[in-house]
Amino acid sequence: MTLHRLAVRLIVILTAALLLATAAVAQDDATVLRVGSNAPVQLAPALGSNDPEIALNRAIYDYLVDVLPDASIAPNLAQSWSISEDGLVYAFALQQGVRFHDGSAFTAADVVFTFNRLREVGSPALNLLGSDFSVSAPDAATVVFTLPAVNADFLYGVGSRWAAIVRDGAAAPNLLTDGLNPYINFNGTGPFVLTEFRPDDRAVLAANPDYWRAGQPAVSGLEFIFFDDPVAQVDALQSGALDFIYKIPSDLFSGLEGAAGVQLLQITTSQHPVIRLRADAGFAGADPNIRLAFKLATDRAALNDLLLQGRGVVGHNDPISPVYGAFYDSTATDQPYDPAQSCALLTEAGYPDGLALTLYTPDSLGYPDLATVLQQMWAEACINVSIEVRPENVYYATVDQPEDWFSVELGITGYGARPVPQQFLVEAYASTGVYNETHWADAELDPLIAQAGITTDPVQRAGIYSQISAIFRERGPIIIPWFAPMLGAASARVQGLELNPFPGLTDFRTVTLAG
Repeated sequence: MTLHRLAVRLIVILTAALLLATAAVAQDDATVLRVGSNAPVQLAPALGSNDPEIALNRAIYDYLVDVLPDASIAPNLAQSWSISEDGLVYAFALQQGVRFHDGSAFTAADVVFTFNRLREVGSPALNLLGSDFSVSAPDAATVVFTLPAVNADFLYGVGSRWAAIVRDGAAAPNLLTDGLNPYINFNGTGPFVLTEFRPDDRAVLAANPDYWRAGQPAVSGLEFIFFDDPVAQVDALQSGALDFIYKIPSDLFSGLEGAAGVQLLQITTSQHPVIRLRADAGFAGADPNIRLAFKLATDRAALNDLLLQGRGVVGHNDPISPVYGAFYDSTATDQPYDPAQSCALLTEAGYPDGLALTLYTPDSLGYPDLATVLQQMWAEACINVSIEVRPENVYYATVDQPEDWFSVELGITGYGARPVPQQFLVEAYASTGVYNETHWADAELDPLIAQAGITTDPVQRAGIYSQISAIFRERGPIIIPWFAPMLGAASARVQGLELNPFPGLTDFRTVTLAG
């Protein structure tokens, strides 16, 4: 445990005690599920991307289809769908008798409005949906999407975490207002209704008494209680102030083994940290040899063993994880750990005294510890870094601002699980990707990503992904030390909870609380 975490524990007892007291005042119902997380920042359903934001929106809104933890697609507001033989037309039959929290009926017009709005605001959902689809409502119970070209992952776009269905004409979903009903814009068809939101403390939600799924939700309410520090979350769980936490750093997870009244949750995922260099002009990472030097300087197997106790899986420094089965190239070989060769490459690139940079990291998932170990490991390879730690919700909240995740020259970014590898590629590595934080534009990579997106034959698609993986190994500006399991923990009284690989999408509708 780091000195920082030891220091935090000195105040956590007081924090947990205060939480217990305030929780007792706010909710005295034993059937209220209490979830610990960081505070959400970007509340807009079409734009918020981090787990706390998605969790809040998943509670308030529904999706047309649900992407399940095993990456299969299940009906939700769409009770069924069909795809034309040419793969260009998707027709969805909608559930009947569904109402928004304000009492208005859910119809096809709401779906048409939602997906057109995703395009208007430039939502990240477009990375899988594409931007050239048309959407129409032949009648109140049917929605039809027409595509200009085959999109192998279109259904995953329909069910993406930004595609929460909002009411037709909603001008400002999730905008807090003054007056008697400050939550009037949090108007979904979902299982919970927002009743209180304190940005620095908690969000309180009551079960939707008119929810369209019979018997759901099974709890009477839901509270998201905001903590900045994972140590505080763990201690609050053990004290009984919380029922569920997620994204637990590996060392804290190990400390919960055998803890009374706690059940541990662990699932294999494609979640991973990306250690990345900016690769655009004017930055050191524009030189492929410097990118290679960083890879040679990084012993990824040692990082996995030391920081994850071997729980993770080491891949090939590209975002295609072994969880994707045949899409992962198990025959590929990687550069060996060779700090001496790293020093030689840096000297050749014009840094005979070594390269000095600042390494930025969010304060989540043990990434500050990863940064510390990298600092020590890289020093032997002529890479000298200072470390700057930023609050996770602040680090990811802005783009193109000083010291945010998108702007810094060298940083660590946490990428949550995605159901398909294409989502990582189009979001973060295509030259126009909304999350292209490396600012990398590769003339060979872009066409391959586009080709994979229209290839429905799995064998052919696997061959394309193998070529993509080779490009990352040869000249990619990223290091992926591991693909991590998602680690969570719940009170023993929690039943029926299935942790989602992207934990903000965990479905609380069927959760019950014993005792």
